[in-house]
Amino acid sequence: MFSRTFVSEEFSNVVIYLWFLLSFLTGAFCSNLISETIVRIKVNLSYVVPILLEIILLITVATLHFNQPDILACILLFAMGLQNALVTRVSQSVVRTTHLTGIFTDLGIELSQLLFYKTSNENFTLKRSIYLKLAIIACFFAGGIVGGFAYYYLKLKVLLIASLALLLALLYDYILLKFYVIKRKVLHRH
Repeated sequence: MFSRTFVSEEFSNVVIYLWFLLSFLTGAFCSNLISETIVRIKVNLSYVVPILLEIILLITVATLHFNQPDILACILLFAMGLQNALVTRVSQSVVRTTHLTGIFTDLGIELSQLLFYKTSNENFTLKRSIYLKLAIIACFFAGGIVGGFAYYYLKLKVLLIASLALLLALLYDYILLKFYVIKRKVLHRH
C-alpha cells in the first residue's frame, strides 16, 4: 500500500502508511524496553506489564468508538508490535506471531533439511521445530476463521475475547509460578 500510494503520488496516504509502520515499530520497541527495564527489577514480571498494556489497548479499542480509522489502525498496530516483540522475546525468536510468510519460509527450509540431517538428535530437533511451525500455521488459519466469524457478529467487541484470553494466560502463569515456588519449598525441606 505504501509503495502504491507513493508511486501514484498520493502523498497524504504515504504519510498515513508511514504512521502505520511506525506504530508497529514503536509497539515492538516499547515492549522490549518495558521488558528489559522490568527484568532488572523482578524477572518473573518482565512480560506481565507489556501484556497488561496490550489488554488495556484492546479493551480501549473494543469499548470506545473511534471516528478516525487511521488512529484505530495505529493503536492496533502498536498492540500488534507490542505482542509480536514479546512473543519473539519469550520464545527466543522461535515464534513470531504476526506474519505467515516467515513461518512458511522457515518451514520450507526445515522440510528440505529432513533430507540431509540424519542423526536421531538432529532429526528429533528438526521434527519438533516443524511440528511447532505447523501448529502455528494451523492456529493462524483457525484464528482467522473464528475471528472473522466473531467479528461479523461482535465487531470490535471481539477484542474483549482476546483481552480475556490474555488475562487467563496471565492467571494461569501466576498459578503455575506459585505451584513451582511451593514445590521447590517442599523439595528443599526434604
